[in-house]
Amino acid sequence: MADATPVKSNSRTVGRGAHWIEWLTGGICTLLVAAMIGWITYHAIVSSGGMPQLAVQILGQQPTPGGGYAVSFTIENKGLRTAASVPVKGDLMDGDTVIETQEITFDYVPAQSAATGTLLFRSDPAAHDLHIGASGYTDP
Repeated sequence: MADATPVKSNSRTVGRGAHWIEWLTGGICTLLVAAMIGWITYHAIVSSGGMPQLAVQILGQQPTPGGGYAVSFTIENKGLRTAASVPVKGDLMDGDTVIETQEITFDYVPAQSAATGTLLFRSDPAAHDLHIGASGYTDP
């Protein structure tokens, strides 16, 4: 059998107060956490109302290698609420006649932010009137 010898410990606990740097670090961390909680609460209260304010702006048009045309755009939500499932529809018009329609759907357009996208047309958008805009959204 193995010899069981007791292990003697010479360690002892010394009681002392916290160092001033520990108090300073704890105080700063407490202030930061309180400030973050206040900021989140403020934005939760302020942004609880209203509705999304969606605006679409064309950034540029260029031919694609496959023979079509790409129309790049940005969609901006200036509102205080996020919009989900946002369809952006582009119509190429010749007078009152619709030549071609393309649509793309954005999963989310967060409040006070923007997203970019591209619609692909077969016809040249420069030769027609291009109407582009958001056609709806859902509340997330």
